[in-house]
Amino acid sequence: MQDLDIRGAGNLLGAEQSGFIADLGYEAYQQILRETVTELKTEEFGDTFTDLSAGQQEEFTSDVTIESDLELRLPQEYVPQDNERIMLYRELDNMERPEQVEEFREHLRDRFGKIPEVTEELIRVVPLRMMAKQLGMERIVLKNGEMRIYFVGADNKAYYQSRAFGRVIDYAQRNFRRTHIKESSGKQLIVIDAVPTVSEGAAILHEMLNVEC
Repeated sequence: MQDLDIRGAGNLLGAEQSGFIADLGYEAYQQILRETVTELKTEEFGDTFTDLSAGQQEEFTSDVTIESDLELRLPQEYVPQDNERIMLYRELDNMERPEQVEEFREHLRDRFGKIPEVTEELIRVVPLRMMAKQLGMERIVLKNGEMRIYFVGADNKAYYQSRAFGRVIDYAQRNFRRTHIKESSGKQLIVIDAVPTVSEGAAILHEMLNVEC
């Protein structure tokens, strides 16, 4: 990171962009790079990478945005120190493996005692996001007792021919009474009724992932 800060990203972003990473920040740079690689793999060179990655786990989005009107937090009375709460929020946001979630829970129990339900719901966002990424979802909105799932653009043909999207459609067909397929700004989305908690949303995505297509 120090070397990149001094010399910049060099030819990786183009010779004229030397030093770009210093202005942008390392984490933002990494995020942009992941998104660009994913876009190239699934859109411009979708057919090539489909052949090369046969038998491997498909990846169609670099990250998933979660929005909610639910109470998801670390209460001040549970974690009194502001700095510590911020560090714990960042730790949750950076998790990439399921085993990290239980390790995080154990740390909270050891340090602060029984975990409040609002914090449990916050922690459940992590596996929700992991499963959403596996299913090729770009954004999930949990508001007003429903779950709105947004997918990549229609030009991402590789995704709409994938097993991941097939699993989602299979769930929608089997649960047609509570599931509505819509389109917004050129992107597909699915609205699922009666999803009052993160736990219920995670259970739905878990069911989708366990469908064989």
